[in-house]
Amino acid sequence: MKNTSKILTAGMGIMVLTILHHLYGAMIYDAPFRLHVVYFAVPVILLLWLTHWLYRRYGATAGGKAALVAFLLITIVVPVALIGLYEGGYNHVVKNVVYFGGASMQTMKRLYPSDLYEMPDDFIFESSGMLQFAAAIYAIATLLPLRNKSSG
Repeated sequence: MKNTSKILTAGMGIMVLTILHHLYGAMIYDAPFRLHVVYFAVPVILLLWLTHWLYRRYGATAGGKAALVAFLLITIVVPVALIGLYEGGYNHVVKNVVYFGGASMQTMKRLYPSDLYEMPDDFIFESSGMLQFAAAIYAIATLLPLRNKSSG
């Protein structure tokens, strides 16, 4: 399964991007609580690398197959769903569309409470947030060929 290297690159790329995004956000908004993502993302990166390495090392054996399943589950749940779709999609893409689409501040505060969210006011922060969503779409595209192989 040669596609796993692309999946690894996509998953790790999303996690590195989210580290940079949250470090930047912690600095510009004086919000140290954003640093928790770094402590979460680094172990995920290590798990992605380890499970991918174990799969490549042990291939078609039971251990290799278990490593592949773990690798794919971690990739789908963390970089793709939690970071890419939720953090990048809802927290940034949807927020910017709603905000720049003219939603009232009351609607914005209901959707994005001010104790956790910043209204769009920094291009780099919002762009890097939305880039997480774009990277998740790429990751999904790299995962789709696996679905076709398993159904054939």
